[in-house]
Order: sequence, then C-alpha cells, then structure tokens
Amino acid sequence: MQGRLKLSLTPFLYRLLARSVRLSGGGTSYRPDTRPVIFACLHRDMIPAIIHVQLARPTLLVSRSPDGDILIQSLTQFGFSFVRGSTGKKGRSAFRGLLSALQSGASIGIAVDGPRGPFGVVHDGVIQLSRLTGVPIVPLSIRVKRKLTLNTWDRTVLPLPFARISVRERPEIVIPLDIDDAGVADYASRLAGTLLEPGSES
Repeated sequence: MQGRLKLSLTPFLYRLLARSVRLSGGGTSYRPDTRPVIFACLHRDMIPAIIHVQLARPTLLVSRSPDGDILIQSLTQFGFSFVRGSTGKKGRSAFRGLLSALQSGASIGIAVDGPRGPFGVVHDGVIQLSRLTGVPIVPLSIRVKRKLTLNTWDRTVLPLPFARISVRERPEIVIPLDIDDAGVADYASRLAGTLLEPGSES
C-alpha cells in the first residue's frame, strides 16, 4: 500500500516542483534538434539536473529499482526516454542502450557516481560512451537555494517548491578514441573534480 501511494503521489509532486522552481537561465541551452550531448551530474543532484535538462528531452539512465519505477512514472509525460540499469560491469545491456540512443542522435543523461556510489567517484561508463561516439560530455554543476538534503549514501538534494536552482553547464569534454585505461581513469578523475569543486556543492 505504501509503495502504491508513493507511486501515485510522486508524479504530482514532480509536476508541482518542476513548475514552481526558478531555473537560472531558464534551463539547458541544448534542444532535441541540436547535436547530441551527454549530460553528467552527481547522483545527489539528479532531481535538479533533470528539471534543468527537461527542454532537451534526453534519454535518462534509470536504475532497476522501485525508486527507478517511480522516476519513470513521474517523467514519462515530460518527453523523456529511459534506459534501465547501470553502466558498471554488470550493466552491459544499459550501456548498449545508451550507446544506441547516442548513435541515433539523442542526448542522454547520467548520474555518473550512481546508482550506489561511492559518492563522487565517476564510473568509467560515461567516459567510454563519449570515447566510442565522439559525443561531448556536459558536466552540470548545481547549486540549490532552499532544499532538503536526505540521509542517503549520496546526500540526495530535494529542492523545495519555489526554490532557486543554479546550474552551470561546464565546458564540453570530448574523450579521444585512442586513449588507454590510464587515460580513461584520468578523464574520470577530472570529471569528478569538476562536479565536486568548491562552489558546486548543492
């Protein structure tokens, strides 16, 4: 009963939130009819990041969990598409789905340290997706005024209604096709540094 109630209420609450918050710059500058990009954020910032990228209607990576079911239920009406799973070692199907979306010209969105952390550690799936397709990564640096910070592994940020959300789309990162494992790790570390640098803390 509790799970069904949560599933039914969350779409309404997301609509209320998406319509009431104040986005700096009015949201992303990317659109569905422009070239694809890979939006990258930390898992804690996933909710404000989704509101920011809504106009681009990217394909989102969503975990295979009850919370993932609720997220899809909440966002389908806003024009998002979804790939279920993760880009980790056990997420080959999800990786292929995201790769296919990029190759078809769609943008994608990934919480790069999800779905289970560790917090701030970028998994290499996002680096490999950019490397294989040539599609740039757009790091999203997010700050939220008036929020709740949940007691979860990622310190999930939940903006309050009418909160101000400030999102900086950092310079695009393109991963060279010919880098080795050390290069992948270096780009992952650099992306983590961009998302965690002082001033991006929500």
